[in-house]
Amino acid sequence: MQLVINYNEKVTTTSLLVARKFGKEHKNVLRDIENLECSGEFRALNFEPSSYKSIQNKDVTMFIMTRDGFSRLVMGFTGAHAARFKEEFIEGFNRMEAFLKAESTPKPLLQVYSKRMINDEARNCPDTHWCIFTESHPVMIAVEANVGSQCEFDLIDGSIGSWWGKYRKDKPWAKTASTYKYEFADRRRTVDAKCYENSELEHFKRWLKHVYKKQHLIDYLHNKYANNIFMLKRVEAFIPKLLKAS
Repeated sequence: MQLVINYNEKVTTTSLLVARKFGKEHKNVLRDIENLECSGEFRALNFEPSSYKSIQNKDVTMFIMTRDGFSRLVMGFTGAHAARFKEEFIEGFNRMEAFLKAESTPKPLLQVYSKRMINDEARNCPDTHWCIFTESHPVMIAVEANVGSQCEFDLIDGSIGSWWGKYRKDKPWAKTASTYKYEFADRRRTVDAKCYENSELEHFKRWLKHVYKKQHLIDYLHNKYANNIFMLKRVEAFIPKLLKAS
């Protein structure tokens, strides 16, 4: 049974979860909260009024509470299992707090794209064609400078290539894509990468600037770092710059 929740990056629980775990009627837990002898400041900091949908689809009052609020509330709870239940809640708070701390602790940011450009991994692309990697440098460098990367295999160009493939499908100007040997400088070694005729390049540049950057890149970064608080904050700070530049 879930005992704690992540609410606005804070570890909390609710009056409903407390009622269910301790085998109490929710209305009685609400009454206990209302009757707590505590200062208005403590109540405001540790008990936030909220609501949930009942089986009848009605809004029912509940409270979201912090660890301190929980501790104050259950201080007087007694019964055969009360002590064990309190310990389980405390363990839940500890686990969630450790998880959030680990997620918010920044790892070293890597210069993934700058390194790959120096290695010139697209050198085998024919002169008559272009590849996603070389023509996406402006986007990749902007992300590297403003968001960064925590993985040496970070591949925004993979996302760009996937969306570009969908966009160009059945377009009258789209030619048959070719492949070349793309040589990574790491354990991935050599792979077959797609390349496109030079006549498509202007279409790609317009699409990259006006479609991918404004739509798909933002979704990509949000999804990629949805569970990484540190990186998500960097993404949120980058988005206004990205949209302004577009």
